[in-house]
Amino acid sequence: MKCIFWLTLLLLTQTTVSLNASNETDSLRSVLVALPAEERMERLSELALRRLDDENGFYPKWFYREAFDGKGDKYKSDALYLLVRHYYGTNPDSMRYYIKESEPLFLSEGRYEDLCRMKAWNIYSLSAEGKQDAVLPSARELVQLAKKIDFPEGEEMANQALANFYLKHGLKKEGVALYEEVLYRMERRNAPVIKRFSILRQLVNASISEGDHDRALELLKACLLECEEKGVAELDAETSLDYGWYVYFRTRAADACSDKNAKEAKENLEQAEYLVKKHNWIREKITIDNIKFYYFQLTGRYAEALAVADELLQCMQKANKFAGVLNIMEQKAKLYYLMGNGMASAGTYQQFVALKDSFTSAKYYDELANLRTQHDVDKLELKNKQMELEASETHSQILIMGGGLILLLLACSTLGFISYSRHKYSKQLQVAKEKAEEADRMKSAFLANMNHEIRTPLNAIVGFSQVLVDEEDMEVRQEYLKIIQNNNELLQRLVNDVLDLSKIESNSMTFSFFNIYLPEMMDEIYRSTQLRMPEKVVLELKECPAINFYTDRIRLTQIITNLLNNAIKHTEKGFIRFGYDVLETEIKFFVEDTGEGIPEDKLESIFSRFVQLSDWSKGVGLGLAICKGLISKMGGTIAVTSRLGVGSVFYVTLPIQKA
Repeated sequence: MKCIFWLTLLLLTQTTVSLNASNETDSLRSVLVALPAEERMERLSELALRRLDDENGFYPKWFYREAFDGKGDKYKSDALYLLVRHYYGTNPDSMRYYIKESEPLFLSEGRYEDLCRMKAWNIYSLSAEGKQDAVLPSARELVQLAKKIDFPEGEEMANQALANFYLKHGLKKEGVALYEEVLYRMERRNAPVIKRFSILRQLVNASISEGDHDRALELLKACLLECEEKGVAELDAETSLDYGWYVYFRTRAADACSDKNAKEAKENLEQAEYLVKKHNWIREKITIDNIKFYYFQLTGRYAEALAVADELLQCMQKANKFAGVLNIMEQKAKLYYLMGNGMASAGTYQQFVALKDSFTSAKYYDELANLRTQHDVDKLELKNKQMELEASETHSQILIMGGGLILLLLACSTLGFISYSRHKYSKQLQVAKEKAEEADRMKSAFLANMNHEIRTPLNAIVGFSQVLVDEEDMEVRQEYLKIIQNNNELLQRLVNDVLDLSKIESNSMTFSFFNIYLPEMMDEIYRSTQLRMPEKVVLELKECPAINFYTDRIRLTQIITNLLNNAIKHTEKGFIRFGYDVLETEIKFFVEDTGEGIPEDKLESIFSRFVQLSDWSKGVGLGLAICKGLISKMGGTIAVTSRLGVGSVFYVTLPIQKA
């Protein structure tokens, strides 16, 4: 019976390429659940170890739950190790949580190598996340642990991770020297040849001098040949010898593309691609496609290069690899230019510039959007500390007053009053200092961001104006002129938004209220907005009840237009509907769309300055902030309801006033 279950499980596993992921998981679940507990744990352990491409971590998580529910205590450390390994590539914070949980268990079981390896993973993650201040303390902590448990390999793992950190931050000489020191230590203690593979692979993949790179690649080849001679098929529990050769051929192919050696590139690329297909290494397919992209460019096969580029863009966008997306977009623009398609090149380059601007400015937006929130939190913490201090001081005074004489009480009261007065004055000075510092931070951040935002359209205007002079093709010239005009409008809109926001916050915005016929104004907004609608989006105006509304026509038009522009930016298909309802004492305007929707964590901050829904969002994030400021000055309110992936509805309520 066990053999039948295992054969069924193997068949299901081997057909994963042609099955839907959810169907595969359900089928495997039904097979595994039917197994006895002990055998189920064995199979889960094997699947969790083998399924490196399982991005959701289904098997490591299931294995962990089974091991910790009382059924399989002996599998606990294995489950923790596999779960840490899964989170190493997907969620560093979760990885660190499980490392901390696993440390006592691994120390008690003597699994020093696995414990040190997990702590080294943490150092790699800290380096990748840019948490430079935490890298050196974590490396020192691992070295101290290795010395405490008398495990020299732990020190080598810490130095490897530290060398990787040096290389990533431009300290190439120091990084190579530290790697070579680790290799020397391994040779001195006669470490197995497979231990050197990971170091050589990191050196080969690192951005180092050409001489160091070639030397490391030859050492890697010698290491792999030595393993073949000794009949070693697995470099370690997770890396096969075939994967080692794949790394070698992949690197040789990439080097040949850089050296413009098409013949050598083709030979090594074919070897690497053969190994990827043989073992179905899904994650490595992106790397192979990336090398193919440059190989096709090198050999003049531009159409094939464009097809590969489109596939890479989809993969990188799903994985949020922004740097990779920008690189491929820039290369696509160059390809179109080489193919003689100037218009496609200009359009792709324009998309590249827009995406690069969005990615670069995303951090600015987050910092500016969170600055006020962080300041409020700091003020709240300061207030709590002050309350604790005041409570402590009050408690001390009560103790003193309770046991003193009247004269002592009067003296203490006098001293307390003087102390309180001085404390209050000091507190006022501190608050004034904080306000000044906050204003300076806000001003600096605002100016830095505005400098960046204004430069973006200016760069496009200047750049395409220079190219326009040398371009003879009229269609391409028209495309360049269109780009220049769009950036002119963007620059003008940006300046106007900043001026409006400045007037609102300085209370210098003026309003002119008159009676207007509201249906006529809404029809004008409809006709002007209709000209800017995307192809797959329908603009609808709800039937407007007849009413004369006492308001500022210009500001009300600005509010509704801003909300419509916001809907257009985030709606690719469906409809955008707007209108109003007349209530007893107020008029309730609305703008509804079938766009991407707003995440729940953004709903409270969406009306703040520089808040964007994602790194892909368009604009600078001032429109909704201006709307809120204008509506507040006009005595109204604004609100939003939204469902992610379904759409959003913005409501503006303004009071009905008499002329």
